[in-house]
Amino acid sequence: MSQIWLYLLAIMVSGSVAKYLFASWVAWVVIDLVVFGLCYLVLKRYPYINVKKSLLFLGGLTLINILVDVGLLGGMAANLVLLLVIGWLLFGSSGNRPPKFRHKWHK
Repeated sequence: MSQIWLYLLAIMVSGSVAKYLFASWVAWVVIDLVVFGLCYLVLKRYPYINVKKSLLFLGGLTLINILVDVGLLGGMAANLVLLLVIGWLLFGSSGNRPPKFRHKWHK
C-alpha cells in the first residue's frame, strides 16, 4: 500500500513542478484539479484501499492548495490547516473499530 502513496506523491510533485511553467492562478487551479483527478484514477484501481477516506484527505489538500493559489489563504495559515488535517487523519475516529453493542446479548 505504501507504493500506491508513492505514486500519489509522484503525481502531486509533478503537479507542483507543472505550476512553475504557468504564471496564471487559473492554470494553477486547473492543475490542482487535474492532479486530484489523477489521484482518484490511481486509487480506484486498487479494491483494498479505503477510497472515501483517502479522497477526503486528498480533497482537503487540494482545497488548501486552491485557496493558497487564489490568494485567499496565506502560507502560515495553510500550514496550520494542513497540520489540522493531518492530525484529524492520525487521531480522528477510525472506521476500523468494531461497532459498540447496545447490549451484551446484541451480537
